[in-house]
Amino acid sequence: MRMSPLLLLSLYVGFSSRVASVSAFVPGALHVQRPLLLQPMWMAGFGGGGSGGKNKKKGNKNKAAVVPQKLKAKTQWDRYCVNLKKSKSYSVAVRVTGGDEKGEWVKVGKVKSDGVTTEVAVILQRGIIAEHSKRLRPDKVKPKDAVEWGYSKGDEEEFTLADKTVASNLKGVERMVGFEGLPDPNTGSYCHYKEGRLVDKSDETKQLAQGSATLDMSVLPRVK
Repeated sequence: MRMSPLLLLSLYVGFSSRVASVSAFVPGALHVQRPLLLQPMWMAGFGGGGSGGKNKKKGNKNKAAVVPQKLKAKTQWDRYCVNLKKSKSYSVAVRVTGGDEKGEWVKVGKVKSDGVTTEVAVILQRGIIAEHSKRLRPDKVKPKDAVEWGYSKGDEEEFTLADKTVASNLKGVERMVGFEGLPDPNTGSYCHYKEGRLVDKSDETKQLAQGSATLDMSVLPRVK
């Protein structure tokens, strides 16, 4: 005797209901447990630490502004003297920071620019400017001193503090700026010679040359 599909379905549903009822009251009855959903576990030190994996990086916002570009002093001096020969020059200075009081401005040289501001010219070349200041005026700027940069806005010698962030996103602009340091007769840096003799006539050069017995002709940058 064949049973109709409808009858078979009714028997199956009835049997399932009885099994469920028995499982609820009989100890040791078989229970089908749904698989646990494993939550992601974040390990401190590897991108987590109780914050749900949101690792916010801080401190890199002005990284480009903090690290000076690696420019060559001789190249920037050539640009100052040749490429930017017709551009107006502006004085640049540094002063020591980090103490209880900021030091006085120490004039280091001059910058020129074409198409960018004087402030950008100073910031782009701040690495070689600081390096020259420590070589030129070791009595004012020590090798490990931290400095900040200033520039004149005209013919006066009053210096305005340069903002390092002005050149944080500029690339390739170093070709549009140049720097010439004050001549240092003790090392020959930024000194002009004619027939082996120093021909710089500035008051700063005369003052720095006092007490200098010899000039090191092998030191660059130098224009012969």
